[in-house]
Amino acid sequence: MAEPLDSFPDVEGEDDRELVARHQQAVRNLEGVTVDGLVYEYRTQFHRDPLVTQTETAYYLSVRSHVWDEFGERMGLSDAELETLKDAHAEQFAASVGEETGDAKNGEDMILTKE
Repeated sequence: MAEPLDSFPDVEGEDDRELVARHQQAVRNLEGVTVDGLVYEYRTQFHRDPLVTQTETAYYLSVRSHVWDEFGERMGLSDAELETLKDAHAEQFAASVGEETGDAKNGEDMILTKE
């Protein structure tokens, strides 16, 4: 089982790592759905498939902004905290996968560590 921060080796700073870990835990705490199930829902319910790629330990997604807004609200994040969290995901996404281009870039970067 992957640890929540396994997919974020480049995120530095205790506050940033704690924020990323909180988000990963919030995903895992969603009632009635696993991380795999959530990604499946996103892939089948969104107009465009948000899955850019995956590894053994993580899903790399390009999601619509409302997904981030929903997590920000669920987690009780301030606007600044949400931006910090999104930036951490975008920077790690770029470091792990590279920059998205063309059809792959249809939203905002999100990494979900597999359970």
